[in-house]
Amino acid sequence: MPNTIDAALIGSTISEQAQTVLGNRLAALSLFSSDFSSEVKKPKDTLQVPVATATASTQTNPTAFNSVGGTTLDKVTVSLDHIYQPFGLEYSDIQNAVKLEKLVKINLNALADKIWSLVTAPITVANFGSAIVAPATPAANFAAGDLAKLWSSVSKSGSKGLVLSPTLYSGIIPTATTGLTLDKGAYGFDGGIFYANQFSGQARLAGFACSPEALAIASAAPSLDHVRSNMLISDVVVLESLGLSIYYNVWSDSSSRAIIASCEVMFGAAKAVTSGTMGLIVAAAYF
Repeated sequence: MPNTIDAALIGSTISEQAQTVLGNRLAALSLFSSDFSSEVKKPKDTLQVPVATATASTQTNPTAFNSVGGTTLDKVTVSLDHIYQPFGLEYSDIQNAVKLEKLVKINLNALADKIWSLVTAPITVANFGSAIVAPATPAANFAAGDLAKLWSSVSKSGSKGLVLSPTLYSGIIPTATTGLTLDKGAYGFDGGIFYANQFSGQARLAGFACSPEALAIASAAPSLDHVRSNMLISDVVVLESLGLSIYYNVWSDSSSRAIIASCEVMFGAAKAVTSGTMGLIVAAAYF
C-alpha cells in the first residue's frame, strides 16, 4: 500500500511545536517595543513601531478633566526581511516511511536562531555605548555586583530585562531551594531574565540589560494568496506568549514527488532610544 500524507496531522504538529519551540526560544522578544502585524508585506517594506518616550506631569487635585496629557510617542522605522525556513522529504524518504513531522523541531530552532540574530544585530557599542560590565575571563569575574551595575544602567526604565549567555546564566541559577528563582523580578529585573546562545551584533557580547525603548521589532505576513490554492496546508500559528504570527505551508512537487514545507515571517529590528536603555556585557573572550 502506498504511503499517504496526513495533512491535518502535519499541520497540528507544526502548530504545536511552534508554540513550544518558538515560544521558548523567542521569549526574550517580550522585552522590546514591538508591532506584530497581520498586514501583507514584501521584502524591505517598513513598519512604524510606536515607542513612548515621555509624558506630561501627573496632576494633583485637577479642576478640569479634558486634557489628554502630553505623551511623546515616537515612531521607529523597521525594515522587514522575508525570513523563510524550508524543509521537506525527497520521494525516496517518503517511500521509506520517513515522516515530515520529524523535521519540524530542528527547523523551528533554525528559524528562531535567524530571528534572534536579526533582533540582536543592532545591539552594539556603536549604538548603545561602551560595556557596563567587561569580565576578563569566563564567568570567574562575573558576580552579583555586575548584576547591580547592569540594573543601574537601565534604572530609569519602567521595565528592566536581562539576557545572558548560557555560561553567565548558569552562574546565577540557584543551587539550593532557598536560592532566588529566576522569575520576573529576580535581581530587580521585572521584565524577566533570559539566556541566549548567540548575539550577532557586537563582537564578544555576552549579554545585556535593557528597557523596552531600546529596540523596535516588527513582523508582518508574507504574500501567500496567489499560491495558497496549490498548498496541502497553508495556515498561521500565533505564538500565545508574544502575539507573533508564524506562517507555515506544506505542498507537493509533482515533478520530483517531494513533499516540501516552510515556516516563514516578515521580520525586522532597529535601534530605538539609545541613551540609558541598554547595558552591555562585552567580555575579553566570548562565553
